[in-house]
Amino acid sequence: SLARPAGRECLGPMPDSPPRSQTDGFRWWALGVAALLVLSTGWYAARYGPDSLPALAGVGLSVFFSKLLIFQGVLDGHPFSPWSLALIAWELDLVVSTLLLLWVARIEHLPFTGPVLRRARRQAAVKLERYPGLRRMAVGGITFFVFLPLPGSGCVTGTLIGQLVGLSRVAGFLAVGIGAAVAVAIYAAVARFLGEQWGALLQSPLTLVASFVGLVVFVWIAWGYVRRVLSKA
Repeated sequence: SLARPAGRECLGPMPDSPPRSQTDGFRWWALGVAALLVLSTGWYAARYGPDSLPALAGVGLSVFFSKLLIFQGVLDGHPFSPWSLALIAWELDLVVSTLLLLWVARIEHLPFTGPVLRRARRQAAVKLERYPGLRRMAVGGITFFVFLPLPGSGCVTGTLIGQLVGLSRVAGFLAVGIGAAVAVAIYAAVARFLGEQWGALLQSPLTLVASFVGLVVFVWIAWGYVRRVLSKA
């Protein structure tokens, strides 16, 4: 099944030695992610030139920490398009989620990344206590949680929540991957649309302000509804 029985004990330390069947099964997914990363890096080098790889690394780190930077792809002179930035951000989310699922126990013992990961796991436990609907909705709840453009709702927290609620590694990885894919696709589509409509919006500041206010109101109402759903036990 996709999920193991989950109780309050899931909020404790994660097991150091997961069942071998789960680890071996997930390694095929990890190999797929590695192959995707190699192929896409080669594609970027072929399209933009080998000299673009250092810029690719820097841009990748920036969009990993803030998906809003996908919008910089519409700027004149930027080496990557919004869709390229979205793909970079999604692949990095997959890589980070894969590394966490493979070596979360070992990473926690490292001197620098260990404290950061333990703090992230505590934050994931807090999110789970605050929104118990994540446990009840399992894969769908975590997918939507990763999709939300909120602080602490990214691939790291989503992956750890998946482990805390008892999801298998494959199910947790799919939940995070789907949520991240939908999020970056929407960012890229909006960035591309604004890039094409930017001149008209600048010529009508009232339209620009009204659009921004409408977006804020929509996000506020939608998040209020989702928060009530996720808060139900």
